[in-house]
Amino acid sequence: MKQALAALLMGLFLAAGGVPAAAQDSKICAESSGDEAIRACTRAIDSGRSKGETLATLYYNRGWEYDEKREYERAIRDYNRAIQINAKPNYFTNRGLAYASMENYDRAIDDYDEAIRMDSEHETAWNNRGVAYEKKGQLARALKDFDKAIEIKPDYEKAINNRKRVRDALRKGS
Repeated sequence: MKQALAALLMGLFLAAGGVPAAAQDSKICAESSGDEAIRACTRAIDSGRSKGETLATLYYNRGWEYDEKREYERAIRDYNRAIQINAKPNYFTNRGLAYASMENYDRAIDDYDEAIRMDSEHETAWNNRGVAYEKKGQLARALKDFDKAIEIKPDYEKAINNRKRVRDALRKGS
């Protein structure tokens, strides 16, 4: 998903009159990973040349990288900033993942709810909300969310596996 935003980010940045070095940082931010991407995202953000959707994408990409490093609070701060600038379902879904990684399932569910409100066909949000409900022991609710994710994307392997696990748990509990 992050790399899919690279071309959009580069085009928006250049259209906004970005300088080559800042454009290069935006490209590295979108296409690299780890500390290299974080440094490039930070330079692009700090340049002050990005606005609107481009700036939101830079924050989102840096948040993604912090998430990968398990620096969830930093990731959440960047996702918050991206959402303030240009809220998108993926921004809420990723922030929800960061909250879930911190075992704050209620906050994660709130974010998945918002992603679903914005895009009712967002299968990842349905699946992730199902996982959060499962972690809270609300297996029937989790199963409904996994079913919905599979209805949207019938070959969604994660949701299929999650649904099987929850069905098995419900059978054992009966």
